[in-house]
Amino acid sequence: MKVLIAYHSDTGNTEKVGKAIKEALDGEGQDVTAMAAKEVDSSTLGSYDLVVLGSGIYGQAYGKSAQTLIKNATSFPPKMAFFATHMEDHSYPKALKRIKKQLEANNCAVVGELDIVGEDIGISDALKQKMLGTMTQEQRDERIKYFEAIKGRPNADDLAKAKDFAKSLLK
Repeated sequence: MKVLIAYHSDTGNTEKVGKAIKEALDGEGQDVTAMAAKEVDSSTLGSYDLVVLGSGIYGQAYGKSAQTLIKNATSFPPKMAFFATHMEDHSYPKALKRIKKQLEANNCAVVGELDIVGEDIGISDALKQKMLGTMTQEQRDERIKYFEAIKGRPNADDLAKAKDFAKSLLK
């Protein structure tokens, strides 16, 4: 199977997951290309059997280069799958809604979705402190605990989950 893994990654979290997916598919003998979404020629999407598109979640949306890749596509593969890295679970489902509508309109089946929590490396300590300042003490304590819990993610367990996801796409 000819597979493209394209990703938008500002902090490196999504790229790390994309490379784990590539490693798993390479190990299964697939013809896999992985690259940043901004480097992909959108007119080539239809030449793949499967496209796996990943992005961090920014304001409940996929990154700009991932969105642009889909928006500018002139043809689509028969199958697509998605993965996302994000700090907040509630952002992920909303991010795919618009993209899925375009795929459905072009007879492209969505065959899998994976979400991975990632440390939000892109938020400065000053912004985190500003966010915390608007919360009650109880909310602040909970949020600080959460920031600590996601440090270093995606971790080895998350990358193993990504590899299992990749293998599931071949069934």
